[in-house]
Amino acid sequence: TYKLLVESLCKELDTGKAKNVLELMLRKEGTDRTRIYNIYLRALCVVDDPTEILNVLVSMLQGDCRPDEYTLNTVIDGLCKMGRVDDAMKVLGDMMTGKFCAPDAVTLTSVMCGLLAQGRAEEALDVLNRVMPENGFKPGVVTYNAVMRGLFKLHKGDEAMCVFDQMAKAGVSADNTTYAIIIDGLCGTGRVDTAKRFWDDVIWPSGRHDAFVYSAFLKGLCRFGNLGDACHFLYELADSGAVPNVVCYNIVIDECSRRGLKREAYQILEEMRKNGQAPDAVTWRILDKLHDSRSLAMEGESNL
Repeated sequence: TYKLLVESLCKELDTGKAKNVLELMLRKEGTDRTRIYNIYLRALCVVDDPTEILNVLVSMLQGDCRPDEYTLNTVIDGLCKMGRVDDAMKVLGDMMTGKFCAPDAVTLTSVMCGLLAQGRAEEALDVLNRVMPENGFKPGVVTYNAVMRGLFKLHKGDEAMCVFDQMAKAGVSADNTTYAIIIDGLCGTGRVDTAKRFWDDVIWPSGRHDAFVYSAFLKGLCRFGNLGDACHFLYELADSGAVPNVVCYNIVIDECSRRGLKREAYQILEEMRKNGQAPDAVTWRILDKLHDSRSLAMEGESNL
């Protein structure tokens, strides 16, 4: 009963009433307190209430209710996303010293993401390169991807590529997300030529690429004015048997539209149809925008 009531209130993000129910629950025996606290903590993370989150941890210990792995991962992830990384690090310290259950790879990945979000790259890399091995954890692809994404956001492309090399040496296989992060990160920092080489030397030979990776590359090429390269890349994909989806084509059509290139936009549209991809609402919105902008330009010229 308590669980259902707390769950209902937390879904509505009414954490005040949920807290009142929790206080009633504490007077009863035999309730699954940890599980109910976990539901409450999730809601507190959504409403960004770090003070109450930390108070709940204290209450759990004082009430002889042991926080489990899920509790602590929820707390640490929530605090990190709220920018309260130092508080998260204190909870992690308590986990490391045995006050709570031991951390796992999920815990440490959340901490690294929080540190990177605050620009604390050296501390994040220390967790990856020292804390994880010392505690018997082997980072997986999800952890490596999170670290690389954070480093690229800080414009630390060289460090991100070092992490990629480290991942390969550790025998962890890259996935499509890895490659999309790297292409997006390299292009986002203006290193389009490096992204091209990485595509040619690593991604294409790996056979691990999909529309998610293609779209990252196309966005990067278009962002830095390489429309010709983007069109060539799109045609090459189709010729090689790869299947760019409607999102990929829309990226290039949008760049043509932005430049007022009506004929080129419709050429891409025709190529898209030829390769079995139907235009969607986004495609037509882009083309409508192109027609509107050309009409305005012609109207302006006629008024000169």
